[in-house]
Amino acid sequence: MGFSTVAGFVILLMVSITVGGYLLHVVVDQVKDFGKLSKLVNERRLEIKNSNFEIVEINTSAISNTTYDLRIVVRNTGATTFDCEKFTILVDGVLVNYKVNVSKLYPLESAEFEVENLEGKAGSTHRVMIVSDNGIKRISSYTVT
Repeated sequence: MGFSTVAGFVILLMVSITVGGYLLHVVVDQVKDFGKLSKLVNERRLEIKNSNFEIVEINTSAISNTTYDLRIVVRNTGATTFDCEKFTILVDGVLVNYKVNVSKLYPLESAEFEVENLEGKAGSTHRVMIVSDNGIKRISSYTVT
């Protein structure tokens, strides 16, 4: 009987060590993943904090009695570089396609966005919202001339 007690104890000890090692491995992996995620979140917060742009100028030119073209000048007043192809432009809440003169908007530089064939008569007032790739948005109103 003495041998079976010792053998049972050794077996339970080995199983406990194996299970404990597995649990420790899982916990360490979770802590590493949490650390990586925290680093990404902090980098994203810093990027958003250092990002800023402003609408400098809005010009319109009537094409016909019911359509016009829109030109928007945007200046990067922050410390990060924007990808101009990833901007979103909404005119009166409607997503529109645009052309831009540069692909990257570097700090302290400007970009011109052009939207063509929008509906609106001379003298009508509209709102434009520009959203950057990291979620910063600016809203402005303009009148078609």
